[in-house]
Amino acid sequence: MNINRKLFVLAGVIISLCIMTSTSSYAQPANKAQAVEIASPEYSKLAAEALTYLTSMDIDKWVSMMSDDVEFTFPDGDVGTRTKLTGKKAVADWWNNWKKTSGVKSMTYEKHVEIPVNSKDVNPSTGLAGVSVISYFSNNMDINGSSVRLRMNFSAHFNKDKKIDRYYTYYDRTKIVQAMGSNILEKKN
Repeated sequence: MNINRKLFVLAGVIISLCIMTSTSSYAQPANKAQAVEIASPEYSKLAAEALTYLTSMDIDKWVSMMSDDVEFTFPDGDVGTRTKLTGKKAVADWWNNWKKTSGVKSMTYEKHVEIPVNSKDVNPSTGLAGVSVISYFSNNMDINGSSVRLRMNFSAHFNKDKKIDRYYTYYDRTKIVQAMGSNILEKKN
């Protein structure tokens, strides 16, 4: 991706974060220091490495980059209704089972952009401050012999030990559900 496009995407993310911060329910003094800044590129490399492990389906290496108390949130609802996995073991168990039963033969992680941001204030949506990396990428999956190509957004939050302690995922699952023939996140009664 060329530098102009990266700068355009980065500017859009920063503007969005500024809008979210300025429209939150708490007042900010006029002289308050910048609440969001670009974080170290090291975090972008870590986020890209993690997604490379996930899309190569090396679940053990992917999970090794997470904290013990990690939370992984799927894109199947709103803040209080989304499916969430809590804890490293729950994430590893779910994804290893998915690898065995989903019908996904391969995935690729390409055309990606990672934007590292450091939020000095607590984000009202997540309740967290600190470093997050917003990743925007194409994932081309072979699911039961069908090619499914999706643009995905993952946001990874890092703890002080540079381990991922939160994943928030955003993408349209419709094509995946159609290719699998079922909604694996659907709650069974």
